[in-house]
Amino acid sequence: MKTPTWAIVVGICLMLFGGCSVTKNIQAINMPEMLEMQQDMMEKMSGYKGENSFDSLSTTSGSNIYEAPDAEMFKNMTEGMQKVFAVSDFTKTWTVRFGYIGLLVAILYVLSGVFLLIKKEFSIKLVYLALVTSIVFSVIQSFVLALDPAGGLMAMSAGFGNIFGIMIDIILIIVVVTIDKSTYFNNAEKTV
Repeated sequence: MKTPTWAIVVGICLMLFGGCSVTKNIQAINMPEMLEMQQDMMEKMSGYKGENSFDSLSTTSGSNIYEAPDAEMFKNMTEGMQKVFAVSDFTKTWTVRFGYIGLLVAILYVLSGVFLLIKKEFSIKLVYLALVTSIVFSVIQSFVLALDPAGGLMAMSAGFGNIFGIMIDIILIIVVVTIDKSTYFNNAEKTV
């Protein structure tokens, strides 16, 4: 018997969302290095702009009225950007930890989609396990990152992303629960 259409759609969705989650979690694992590189770039830009405006002030006396506010504004802007995107050590540590754990959850997500397409007898249970694990992981991740008072934008963005993921997981659970799964259970009885 062929794989039902709903299983094909749900299986492909699981593989796509799981693949996107793999990418997101690899980025989370690499986040400290990226933040360090961003910090270095901001410091270089701030120093470069300051040196540039200092040189122009010393060489031309007529334009010093316009250059000084420009340099001050750029300095304030870079400091503001650094404050907005500042990430505490707590958030960095937990983001990397959640990146590794999330990678395992994402692989489980992809595998559940693959086995749903293959029609194994444990496919439905694996889909339930993957979706529930994803929901629990997202809730725990949001809760832990929200505990950091200095988390700022990083914690908020993770929380919003997790809410979207939880909604998708709930929709997929509802689809799997309400659709006829007899082809999976009949297949198991025929092979015994």
